Amino acid sequence: MSTKLEELQTLTEGIDILYIEDNEGLRKNVEQILLKIFSKVLVAGDGLEGYKSFVKYKPQLIITDIKMPKVDGLSMAKRIKREEPNTKIIYVTAHDDKENMLQAIEAGVFRYLPKPTKVNQLIDTLHDAITLIHYEESKQIFANMLKDIFNYQNNLLIMFEKKQPIIVNQRFLDFFGIMNLEEFLQKYPFLDQLLKEHESFLYSTEHSTWFETAMQTPGKLYHTKMIQNNDETRHLIMKLLEIPEKKESIIVSFDDVTELNLMALYDKDATVRDKARQDKKSVLTLMNLVNENHTEVKLHNFYRGLTITNPAVIIFIDDEKVIVKTCHSQLKIVKIVKNMTISSDIFPSAVLCKTIKEIDFDKGIITFSDMQFIERSGNDRQNIRLEPEENHVATLFLEGKKFFGETKIVDISIVSVKLEIDALPPKMEIDQEVNIAIVLHPSGAPVNLNVIAKIYRIDEYRRRYHIIALFKPQGMAHKQLLDYLAQRQMTLIREFKSLDIAL
Repeated sequence: MSTKLEELQTLTEGIDILYIEDNEGLRKNVEQILLKIFSKVLVAGDGLEGYKSFVKYKPQLIITDIKMPKVDGLSMAKRIKREEPNTKIIYVTAHDDKENMLQAIEAGVFRYLPKPTKVNQLIDTLHDAITLIHYEESKQIFANMLKDIFNYQNNLLIMFEKKQPIIVNQRFLDFFGIMNLEEFLQKYPFLDQLLKEHESFLYSTEHSTWFETAMQTPGKLYHTKMIQNNDETRHLIMKLLEIPEKKESIIVSFDDVTELNLMALYDKDATVRDKARQDKKSVLTLMNLVNENHTEVKLHNFYRGLTITNPAVIIFIDDEKVIVKTCHSQLKIVKIVKNMTISSDIFPSAVLCKTIKEIDFDKGIITFSDMQFIERSGNDRQNIRLEPEENHVATLFLEGKKFFGETKIVDISIVSVKLEIDALPPKMEIDQEVNIAIVLHPSGAPVNLNVIAKIYRIDEYRRRYHIIALFKPQGMAHKQLLDYLAQRQMTLIREFKSLDIAL
């Protein structure tokens, strides 16, 4: 109950309540309870006094008795509902007859509670009423903003409350090919990555998210780049507006100006890459050329950091799918990771195959679709990065102080380590020098490393962070790490070969 009460106290900010009860003793007792929840509590001793108080102060929430002198609660409620239909009225009464209940429903009652009412019942009812008030306010504000500020423009609109998306318009849903906001958040859980990198455009960097940057200058116009549901890159002008009537509520609008063909003026190289990525016909044309000339391609995958690369030949291609024939080990790794990249001497860059439709081990073939060029692929790595054993230990030290959060190694190379942590240490930033103590457990004696590293990259995911740190181990530490990586690579090769994949 205490948790719900604390939540209720937070929700009641800016909401007034009117309590009407003709029993003075009961009125004072309930008033004391309400004062613990609301910053402003109005009280009245009968329906007439209650109505006058409502007219003067316009509270959003009313708790009232039914049987009262001068004007009863039902008559008062009907007058209030005619003037302010969204007012939430809660009846508390000792009269448990059907006639009063039916009249209360006709008067637009929010909830009907017996007298005496238990505190937990009252708390639950208030919580439900206030939650509904906030929801209706958000909807109304959004509707008004659409009409008054954007004046029916064909913009993408998204409303935030306390930095969380709460409402989007139909144009926004159509852009991303989704049915509702919930589907959008499932498909795009990391809003920081919504805006794509493009020179002179607004997007998230290692120092600030696009949202934080825009919040510093509300009303400013920004060039932005987003990927539409058909994988097409679009150029949009973004504007962030604070809502004066609603604390911590913000509307962000995106106006699509792609047809002006301005993107290349800001970042020609990025525009060329965007076009290559989204041009499926270019991929298919090059694959057709490879097929017609009976040339091999190479398929690339990773097993726990271990590179699995084998030749393949294209045996079928049309607008919907491509079929390649390759060896058993490549079939096996594709079965595990559900995607692959393809490289060829005539490709400008590797092709990512995101949708694997079928793997046939008997025929040795893979059927796939949904292809795009990518700027870089894993096979471009200069150094082998491998996942360590599960029983490894990694300890992070910042400015000589141990970080006590959960820490584990995602992968390690001769010059870098990627750490996964459950919380971001205070003041951690790019280029910061840290100490990392690592204990690895290969088949032989444990490998103990203490390295001085520099933070190269920080990636935020849901409930976790990935930290990439660069280092240059010297002397014995360098030799130990080299030996470990060589031994680990052989272990992973044996492990991969022994995997029994269900056909």
